[in-house]
Amino acid sequence: MDVKQIASRLGLEEDDIYDVLELFIQTTPSDLMKMTTGLNKQDTVQVGEAAHSLKGSTGTLGFIGISNHAQLIMKLSREKKIEDLTQTVPPFLNQMKDLLLELNEVLKNR
Repeated sequence: MDVKQIASRLGLEEDDIYDVLELFIQTTPSDLMKMTTGLNKQDTVQVGEAAHSLKGSTGTLGFIGISNHAQLIMKLSREKKIEDLTQTVPPFLNQMKDLLLELNEVLKNR
């Protein structure tokens, strides 16, 4: 992961990007929990709200593939396609957990 590139894209100093990444790591688990709970309750609104939040934060940081995956989940949520969500959300959650692990490593090694 190129932290300098992320900082440059956001117009931040390299040192400042670490604060942004820490905030992302701290706030993302609540969105992931909201998405999981929503999926378990088949609450497409809740899943969509969590996906919207995650789409924005991952897109801002430049994680475009993950952001696009969140956008797909938003679309499926609006269309109330529970079966498709049960197939799409779990791999997304795994992607997000992997991203959080990677970001934790970046912060440890700065």
